[in-house]
Formats: sequence, structure tokens, C-alpha cells
Amino acid sequence: MKAPKTESKLETTKSEPKSLVHLALDVADRSQHTAVAVLQDARTELRSAIDSSLELAEKLAAGTLRFARKLVQKLDDAGNDALVGAEHALATAVQTARTAQAAGELTAGPAAA
Repeated sequence: MKAPKTESKLETTKSEPKSLVHLALDVADRSQHTAVAVLQDARTELRSAIDSSLELAEKLAAGTLRFARKLVQKLDDAGNDALVGAEHALATAVQTARTAQAAGELTAGPAAA
């Protein structure tokens, strides 16, 4: 048996201005959505970069303050040690002078004679 031959007819449709307008509106709508999505992504990335920069600045500031506190503490300790040493040296000098004066080694000078 032979299959019946079917003829397919291709109908050409004329593009109507109405469909072109709809196509243009669809393209514009999709372009708008794409542009807004790209801008949203850019905003998100920019926000992330700014947040990271602020965190870095915050950590640097905290580190700088910790360093300054340690530096001030070291300088204070060195100043305290210097003052304690100077006090000890002066006390020793006064004690030595008193001992020498008591032994008669120190005189008041020509006015005492």
C-alpha cells in the first residue's frame, strides 16, 4: 500500500504593524529588566567592596590604637624606671655625703672657720 501523498502548504503571513509594535515592546521590556538586574548586581558588588574596605580600615585603626597603647606603656615604664633610678642615685649621693660629713671629711668652707 502506498501512503497517500500529503502536501503541506506554507502560508506566508504578512507582518502586521501590530506584531512589530508588540515585538519592540517585548524587546524594550526585556532590555529594561536586564539593565536593572545588571545595575543591581553592580550595586551589590560595590556594597561588598565598600564593606570590606570599611572592615579593613576598622581593623587597621584598632591595630594602630593597640600599638599606640603598648608604645605609651613602654615609654611610661621606661620613664618610671629612670625616675626610680634617679631617686636611688640621689638618695645614695645624699647618704654618702652625710657619712662623709659625719666622718669630718666635708667642711663648710672658709666661712665656717
